[in-house]
Amino acid sequence: MSAAKRGKERLAQLEREVRGKGVQLAYEKLQFAGLHLKSGLCWFKGRYYLFVDRLKPVGDRVDLLEQALEDLAMLPDPSLGPPDAFQPGVNEANQSEGQDDDSGDDAPEAAAPAEKADA
Repeated sequence: MSAAKRGKERLAQLEREVRGKGVQLAYEKLQFAGLHLKSGLCWFKGRYYLFVDRLKPVGDRVDLLEQALEDLAMLPDPSLGPPDAFQPGVNEANQSEGQDDDSGDDAPEAAAPAEKADA
């Protein structure tokens, strides 16, 4: 079996897996009018969408779908509501419960100097 045929079979398998997770898969031309959009996973109106640049080689599309499946494993189930509360890298850093992010400086801000009154 040729490498090209194996790549296409792997791509078809990954497409089935992605769709099986309820993701709308769309192959689009993502370069037009001088604008270059990135392929990737997004959330819109209660559903995940995966946009793939149809001009990319099969190997790049396979890599993108594999990455999307990894990302989907970390994201909340769409039936539970919008994933806007989940931000990789941000939420993990903010989960240090009980810790203050104050610098320890509890002094009040200095008041503005009072105007002199001519008497």
